[in-house]
Amino acid sequence: MRFPLLLASLTVFLPVLATDWPQFRGPGASGSVPGGFPTRFGPDTNVVWKTAVPGGNSSPVLAGDRVFLTGFENHELLVLAYDRATGRELWRRALPPGPIEHGAQLGSPATGTAATDGARVAVYFGPFGLACFQTDGTELWRRPLPVPVTQHGAGTSPVITGDLVLLNCDQDLGSHLLAVDKRTGRDVWRVERPAARRGFATPLLWPPKEPDLAIIAGTLRLTAYHVHDGSEAWHVDGLPNEMVSSPVGGDDRIYVAGWTAGSGVAHMPTWESIVAEGDVNHDGVLTQAEAPAGPAKQHFQYLDSNKDGRLTQSEYETVAHAFDVSQNVALAVRPGGSGDVTDSHVLWRHKRGLPYCATPLLYGGRLYLVRNGGLVTCLDAGTGKPAYAEERLGAVGDNYASPVASDGKVLVFSQPGVGVVFRAGDRLEVLARNALDGTVVATPALADGHLYVRTSGHLYAFGGP
Repeated sequence: MRFPLLLASLTVFLPVLATDWPQFRGPGASGSVPGGFPTRFGPDTNVVWKTAVPGGNSSPVLAGDRVFLTGFENHELLVLAYDRATGRELWRRALPPGPIEHGAQLGSPATGTAATDGARVAVYFGPFGLACFQTDGTELWRRPLPVPVTQHGAGTSPVITGDLVLLNCDQDLGSHLLAVDKRTGRDVWRVERPAARRGFATPLLWPPKEPDLAIIAGTLRLTAYHVHDGSEAWHVDGLPNEMVSSPVGGDDRIYVAGWTAGSGVAHMPTWESIVAEGDVNHDGVLTQAEAPAGPAKQHFQYLDSNKDGRLTQSEYETVAHAFDVSQNVALAVRPGGSGDVTDSHVLWRHKRGLPYCATPLLYGGRLYLVRNGGLVTCLDAGTGKPAYAEERLGAVGDNYASPVASDGKVLVFSQPGVGVVFRAGDRLEVLARNALDGTVVATPALADGHLYVRTSGHLYAFGGP
C-alpha cells in the first residue's frame, strides 16, 4: 500500500476577471468565460506579452487593468501586480516568512492564489498567514498565522465574500475554517474541523451571486457552512481521505471529485500488532526507529499528526480508519437540507478517470475530469453518464493546473508545459497541442479573448491576431 505524496503546488481554482462575477470569481465557477482564447499559442505564437516572474505556483488573477500573482524569491514572500495590457510590473510587496514549510519537489511557499473583489487583494502564505492590499499596492492589514502542521505545506487559497475573507486550513493537526474582516483582518469567527486531515481544497461560495454558504471538500466529507457564523448547514459523506481538487457548482448542483492513492485499501495492520513487534521500551508509543517495517515506518511522518516524533494509538487508528472508508469518487449533490444529506441529496456517483489535483470543469452541461497522465473523461452533468472516458490528450505528465473553457473549447495543461485545446462536446476532438518553454502547475486565466498563463519562469498573455 502506498500513501499519497501530496504536493504544495495545487492551484486548483479558475481565476478570471473580477468584474465577471459579483464580489469575486472564485473556485467552483462553471469554468467558462465569454470572449474565447487562441487555439494556437506558444513562445513565438500569438504572444501579446511575456514577462519574467518570481518562482511560485499560484495562478494569475485579473481585476480591471491588472494581473495579480504571488511569488517567492530571495527568501521573501511576494505579492505582485502587472499591467494587463503590457505585462509591465506595477508594484511588488514583500512579507517576511516564518519557517518555510517542507514540501515535495514541486512545492512552493507561494502556492495560494490571491482573491480579489476588485478593490482589494487578499493573499495567503503558509509561512506567514493572511495579508490584504488595495489594488494600487497600499497595504491594508496583516494577519500572521501559525505555520500549518503538514508534511507538504499549504495548498489552499483564500476567498472573499461580502465583508469576509475565508481561509480553509485543513492540516494534520488543528484543521479549521477561519473568517476575518476583509477591512481589518480581525477574526470574525473560526470553526474547528477535527475530522479533517491534510487537505488542499479551496472553499466554493454558493450560490454564486449572493453566497450564503462556503462548501468545502475535506477528509471523507463535503461540508457546507453558513458564511455569516460558520455553523454547519449540511454535509455529504463518501469522499477520499485527502482532497486536493475543489468543488464546483452550477445548474443548482454541486460537483466534487477526488482521488488518493491507498483509498479503500485492505485493513492496515492493527495497532496492537505493530506495537508488539516494535515497541522496544514498552511505553505504548512508537518512535520512527521503533516502527516495524511496513506502513508504520514507511509513512511515519504522515501518521505522526502532531510531528512530535512519537506515534500514538489514536494517531495511527485515525489514519487507518480514514483509509478503510475512503472512496475515490466523483459526486453530484443537490444543495440543501440539513445535517447528513448523503442518502437524500447525492444524485449520482462516478468512479473512473478521477482527478488527483485538477478541479473538475463544468461547461455546457458536461463535467470534465482530468486524470494524471493526460486522460480526460466527459460526463453528462445531469446523469453522470460518460460521453467518453479516460481518453488520451496526447500530452504526457501529471496535471496540476485545472481545465478552463470558453467559446466551445476546453484547455488542459500538463505539468511539462503542453496546453491541449479540444472541442467541447460528446467526443474528444483535439484542436491543438501547444508547448511552452517552462513547466505549468498554475491554472490559466481567461478574459476578453486573452489567455494568461504562468509557467515556471514567466507570465504570458496570449491573444489572437
